[in-house]
Amino acid sequence: MKERKRKMVMLSLVGVLSLVGLISITYAAWNKLHTQSGENSITTLKCFNITYSDEKNDISLNNAVPIKDEQGLTLTPFQVTITNTCDTNTKYNVILNKKTGSTLDNQYVRVAVDNKHQLLSETTPIEKRTISGYSVDSSYIIGSGFVTGNKSKTINIRSWLDYKTTQEQGEHKEFSYKITIETGATNEEPPLSLGEAIIANNEIKSDSNLNFRLGFPNSSTSEEDIKNKSGLYVAEDDDGDTYYFRGKIDNNYVSFAGKTWRIIRINGDGTVRIILDDNIGNNAYNSMSLDYQRVGFTYGNSKSCTKSEPCITNYENGIFTNTHGGTNSEIKGKLEEWYNTNLKDYDDKIAQTTFCNDVSYGGGTEASSKNLYYGAYKRLFDYYKPDLHCPEPIKEGGSETRDYGGVYELKIGLINGDELFYGGYSPSSSSSNAKSTDNYLRRSYSYWTMSPSYGFTYGVNVFYASNYGYISYYYVNGTYGVAPVVNLGADVTIITAKPENPGTADNPYVVE
Repeated sequence: MKERKRKMVMLSLVGVLSLVGLISITYAAWNKLHTQSGENSITTLKCFNITYSDEKNDISLNNAVPIKDEQGLTLTPFQVTITNTCDTNTKYNVILNKKTGSTLDNQYVRVAVDNKHQLLSETTPIEKRTISGYSVDSSYIIGSGFVTGNKSKTINIRSWLDYKTTQEQGEHKEFSYKITIETGATNEEPPLSLGEAIIANNEIKSDSNLNFRLGFPNSSTSEEDIKNKSGLYVAEDDDGDTYYFRGKIDNNYVSFAGKTWRIIRINGDGTVRIILDDNIGNNAYNSMSLDYQRVGFTYGNSKSCTKSEPCITNYENGIFTNTHGGTNSEIKGKLEEWYNTNLKDYDDKIAQTTFCNDVSYGGGTEASSKNLYYGAYKRLFDYYKPDLHCPEPIKEGGSETRDYGGVYELKIGLINGDELFYGGYSPSSSSSNAKSTDNYLRRSYSYWTMSPSYGFTYGVNVFYASNYGYISYYYVNGTYGVAPVVNLGADVTIITAKPENPGTADNPYVVE
């Protein structure tokens, strides 16, 4: 199925869906018609410009059949842009006005505003709107939201025939509708995104005086230092400013998908990186450990995973597909299997964004019987200087790139060694001061990171977070816990049980 998209300014649209009997499950031909009309934008202030993405011409979905929601959400959207030119906040409603004489029941029409989708029968009915020259049977609010002062927001509207619709329910039926956007000033405050809430509820600290050589907090850390130096700090990653939690943290809990997570950081692109506050079982990173490329999240890639051409794992209908080919590490396969079982229904909340499997050159050589050190080893163990920029997968000499590891764009991955360091971990040591004794990232078990350390004749190693509170490394065929990491979308909004002490274990941020 394909929709054609054009651009123009208009103030309403008409959608016509015709279901015509054909054969078997391909009984439906579904046509949508969008036409221009100037009287359907209802506003209380002259502060709003409304731009629609389609022209007057017909847009057709020919020989359409009932489709699953994940397919419906991939349809090219009809877009509406609301621009608020005043200083005050505005609230908008997206209204679907059902035409008199439509014969397809609401329970078979699925509508989506942005990524929130529902059956029309599940939406909120309101007083019937009056539209000149159009006979309205009933009206429904199919979406709502806010546009703050002097900001714009683009709304994506999609509709499709519900997957469970039978031939008997759908054939020879028609459904026609017209959309209006109603806007008005409001004293209500728009719901905060998770990232906005984190920044609003924490003091931003400078990391200029932090000692990354020692774990934090450790056995000699005073209560005053724990209080003063634990919190939210700012650094930089490849996308801009990133805000990360460090130390003894009790206000970074998130309830999402029926599970408890901890916030690692707000990424530079505004997405929020969270780690499961548990593991999903023990697993090898890869079962073979005598090949350098087995430290790669994928290996044997058709081309290198670089910043300009990252390895992207696309996700659709429960299937993960690698753009650069290659072979998945065993731990990547385990994470994706868990995603399909536990997070598939929440996919619209999860951003596909950057993960770093740093295989940049850090020292040594790949020659036989020699040690090869990767970039994270050099940064963390030699210089104690973590960095949230992801290096290119450059080989020794700087003229070639590797066909494993590098820069990825994923739905699910692992924490990396630099994020552990920023969080308060440090290298393994006999000194008790190297152990993060009371750190929010510490678990009762050790768990893998995504950062290779080094390799030599007897095997290749990846860093892990020790249950003792420090960072160490082991052969990739070792067995450690797997703690999934995902990134919630920058626009994901949250609620809390009560306004006092948000983000605590008893009052976590709840993703709507």
